[in-house]
Amino acid sequence: MSTTTFTFASRMAHLTGSPLRENAKRAMTAKDTISFAYGYPATEAFPMDTLRKISNKLYTEYDPNVFLQYAPSEGYAVLRRLIKERLANNADIRSDDDVLIVSGSTQGMDLVVKVLCDPGDVVLCEDQTFSGAVKAVQSYGAVPMPVPMDLDAQSVDLDALEHMLSTTPNVKMMYLIPTFQNPLGTSMPLEKRKAVYELARKYDIVIFEDDPYGELLYFGDPIAKMKSFDTDGRVIYSGSFSKVLAPSTRLGFLMANDELMRKLVLAKQVADSHSNYYWQVMLAEFMLHYDFEGHVEYLKRLYRERVEAMMAALDRIPQTMLRYIRPTGGYFIGCRMADDIDPDTFYDIIADRHVAVIPGDVMSVTGHGYERDFRLNFTRPSLEEINRGIGIIGEALEQARITEPSDIENSCRSGREPVLAGAR
Repeated sequence: MSTTTFTFASRMAHLTGSPLRENAKRAMTAKDTISFAYGYPATEAFPMDTLRKISNKLYTEYDPNVFLQYAPSEGYAVLRRLIKERLANNADIRSDDDVLIVSGSTQGMDLVVKVLCDPGDVVLCEDQTFSGAVKAVQSYGAVPMPVPMDLDAQSVDLDALEHMLSTTPNVKMMYLIPTFQNPLGTSMPLEKRKAVYELARKYDIVIFEDDPYGELLYFGDPIAKMKSFDTDGRVIYSGSFSKVLAPSTRLGFLMANDELMRKLVLAKQVADSHSNYYWQVMLAEFMLHYDFEGHVEYLKRLYRERVEAMMAALDRIPQTMLRYIRPTGGYFIGCRMADDIDPDTFYDIIADRHVAVIPGDVMSVTGHGYERDFRLNFTRPSLEEINRGIGIIGEALEQARITEPSDIENSCRSGREPVLAGAR
């Protein structure tokens, strides 16, 4: 038993374990759990045959120094070129900015905060957002500050945003997920994206556009990325291959202007020298010589069927108990239970019946105020699990209803009226 007393750096004081990772760990150990909590791809989404062929090709036809040796911090030059070409062709991002391969988009956020933020600097975020980004901000002593959402408009509240920009000192950047937002499932309309960009220009701050789900559009037309109309290099665009290839590859990328990129590369060299080079070469081979675009189209068909099944099941729950946001793509559906439902009772019931969701407080910047919200994932569970699990959620909502007005008041701990938006 160690008797050593450790004195930790002050930056560790506010960091706690990720509730998302802990939830996933528990769900993986319970065989009969129906988990809507994962942000995981479906197992059948992995292109096993193609990956096997590419791997065999590397070991039989490639010089091992190409994929097993130390490599440039910026990433595999072929892959970086292919990413820029795909962004130009698929997202109309025709930028001279460079691309840096990172170890998942979470590392991208970590590097950007490290490069841009001093302790006490403020990063504005949607009030419910990816908890990994919030922790990246906090890990360097910067302050994540929530911007209220206008859910009817599927956007941050522009008036609130400008007020915060005009009155809050030391705002360094905005962290946004404009497309298929996590956890809400919203997609910011083009006019709102342009308005946010103009506010960033007016107050001279950087926008971090996080787009890990952007390729997975199931309904309607794509909305232009903010990076596509960035004229002065203030948008850092982040993408990921976790959702369209495999999470364990830990492949993501940043696109940023030259001045930023030089600093990001230095930070990357300190962090891990370079990202997994084997998988970088694998992915480049996939894009060059196999049907990568066809694979993405397959994923869109696979997940469209699942999101349609989940929305059909949610439609069977009366709106007097639950409302939800209808996504046009991505991984998630954001839900909100009615005021006359006790959240604690609801979560206890679904836990007893082995259904897992992500409570809204876990995905809020402040960690509270969203106990009536929860996030559902539709990519991982099967169609049978979706129908059975959403049925259990409907039964739990009914059982958790409160009949006494005083009980309703006591259970609504957020102290504010819920905004029910994007409902059916």
